[in-house]
Amino acid sequence: MFPQDFLSPIPAPAAEDWSRVPPPVDCGEALVDPTALSPQILYDASYSQQGLPGLETCLLREVVAQKLVLAADQLPHGYAILIFDALRPLSVQRAIYEQFKARFLREKPGISEEELTALLDDFVAKPVKRLERPAPHTTGGAVDLTLCKDGLPLDMGTGFDDLTDLARTDALEHACPTGFEQARDNRRLLYNLMTSVGFVNYRCEWWHYAYGERQWAVRTGKSPFYGFCLVCDD
Repeated sequence: MFPQDFLSPIPAPAAEDWSRVPPPVDCGEALVDPTALSPQILYDASYSQQGLPGLETCLLREVVAQKLVLAADQLPHGYAILIFDALRPLSVQRAIYEQFKARFLREKPGISEEELTALLDDFVAKPVKRLERPAPHTTGGAVDLTLCKDGLPLDMGTGFDDLTDLARTDALEHACPTGFEQARDNRRLLYNLMTSVGFVNYRCEWWHYAYGERQWAVRTGKSPFYGFCLVCDD
């Protein structure tokens, strides 16, 4: 099965100083389909299934895809990495932004514009082309994923794109609700597997991991080398 250290608790997120992150200087690395590199990497095409416009093929930067292969190689028989979303064109980013905005307005009537903007910032980047601060999924360095066994996603306590505090990666580490113990352990497996090959996690979303872009840079103290992908332009 999994190594014992893959069940280590997820640490609380540290403070992040984004002022120290320089604009990315893109390295020009190619995009590849990670599902073509390993039978243990699957693609769910979640947004395409919802009817949103976007890429039908799963695409990530080459090194990011290779790191997913390294992670998949550590999985026991029957387990696989299931990708929800990878490279994301601005057209999809806009559709997701409007979808999330509508959900918050519906679920939180009377919310102020300032509160709405803050909530949206936690879960989805603004759908604009900013070369100095590109949205993570427009760089090819960010990926939304989970683990599955025998083709079925593991219980992570919430679904993909859940917009509640329970989606925070370490939410189940503190006073874990009764009945969520397996979900907590599954999140630990995913977190420790992904960080073992160099990914960083976005603390508000248990499913979001990144390498080489700005989130990775702020966490590692290095400079981002994945910028806005031209294929994401409209």
